[in-house]
Amino acid sequence: MKRLLLDAGPLIALFHAKDRDHQVCLTGFQQLIAQKTEMLAPHPIVYEVHKWFMHNAAPRDARKALTGMEQSVRFLYVDDVIFQSVTHLQTSLIDWAGTLEDATVAVMALHYRCPVWTLKLAAALTRIHVETWSFQALHSAP
Repeated sequence: MKRLLLDAGPLIALFHAKDRDHQVCLTGFQQLIAQKTEMLAPHPIVYEVHKWFMHNAAPRDARKALTGMEQSVRFLYVDDVIFQSVTHLQTSLIDWAGTLEDATVAVMALHYRCPVWTLKLAAALTRIHVETWSFQALHSAP
């Protein structure tokens, strides 16, 4: 089965009809479902999406987005090994301006050996650095 790790941007755009990327993301999610792609979202990304809706929309929209994610996305837990890799990445790349959520996406993508869907241009540029960085704790996929 194909897998795809989701960043917050596509999820926000999917559930927020006024988002400029809503239609593109809606079409993309429909295609992924039709292709039976397993969609993955680390818990920090789920929290980020929920928080975005709480601050930029309404609590009912946040609940609706959470319910939608629960129905279509496999949530990934951040265990101690993953968290250590995330913090190691964050402290190793001194000039990198990525957040802990960004580092979690990078580490989880390497761990699960799958591509990432993000709307951030900076993330695509960061991928070059992340791919060359060695994650000693993440040698095997689950």
